[in-house]
Amino acid sequence: MAVLVAGCGSAPNLWGDSFAPAPASNVIDTVAETPSSTSMPTMPPTATFTPAPTFTPTLTPTPSRANIERVLIISYDGMRPDAIELAPMPNLMELAKNGAYSYTSARTIDYPATSPSHASMLSGLCMEDHGVIYNRYFMYMGYSKGVDVFDLAHEAGMKTVMIVSKDKLRQLAEPETTDVFEIAYGEPAVTRAAVAQIDEGFDLMFIHFAGGDNRGHKYGWMSGEYMKVLREGDEGLGAIIVALKENGLFDTTLFIVTADHGGHDKNHIGLVIEDYRIPWIAYGPGVVQKELTLPMYTMDTGVTAAYALNLPLQPDWDGIPVYEAFGELQLRVHDGYPCKT
Repeated sequence: MAVLVAGCGSAPNLWGDSFAPAPASNVIDTVAETPSSTSMPTMPPTATFTPAPTFTPTLTPTPSRANIERVLIISYDGMRPDAIELAPMPNLMELAKNGAYSYTSARTIDYPATSPSHASMLSGLCMEDHGVIYNRYFMYMGYSKGVDVFDLAHEAGMKTVMIVSKDKLRQLAEPETTDVFEIAYGEPAVTRAAVAQIDEGFDLMFIHFAGGDNRGHKYGWMSGEYMKVLREGDEGLGAIIVALKENGLFDTTLFIVTADHGGHDKNHIGLVIEDYRIPWIAYGPGVVQKELTLPMYTMDTGVTAAYALNLPLQPDWDGIPVYEAFGELQLRVHDGYPCKT
């Protein structure tokens, strides 16, 4: 696996070198104020920041999917794919460059909101099937229905961990299926909690960074504050990578990094494609280096994690494993939006 660490100062990166960001005056604070449903924001021509690393990676992923021993799913709440390079997020950019990624062909459910989208992400089911139909925490509604990847991992005797930044995400999985469930507020706190769990060991971990969504609603998607908190989340990703390496877990961990939805202006209510489009990045043992262009949906995330861990795929799942990420024949593809409208 591979990544790099960036921040306000020089920090170690996944490859063992150091990456020094350009001065803050060169960081873009804003991009197009009114996103278009047919085009993505572009870097202003006066920008001088070049986020692409200048070093050559010295490590490569283990060549076989059979070497996957654990899966780490990271969700950046509200992160638009076009924000990754504009922020920039060099650690995540390294994952994408050395793994399988999609910035244009993956999307979330038709209700692009945090709780329903995350429930689909981990359950492999459409919203009408998992039942998390509100974007609020209603205790009387219980938990996400159906058999999700945490149910399967727990049944298989695996250690399961959830670290989230919003308490309403407790409804994503039943308490008995998560050995560790922790709520931490702010990207640094989430990072500290995740690193602590890595030190203890895990088989399946879900990490949720909420900053992008919180800043997007307050300051606007693609604003300077939005970009800043994405960089903080990217620093967290770098620290997580360092912890995995220090514990000898890095080369046998599959990363799946994605988002629950995008956004525009100060909302994500489904008016434009930027609300629906999400990034999807896989990196780890057996993952091939390629851009994925097949139609993908957030339901594929949990299903792909189950496939990677050799857990039984459920016949009622709406998601499909992204076989192509492992260089395998894509046995099935989505023929249009899989959920009821």
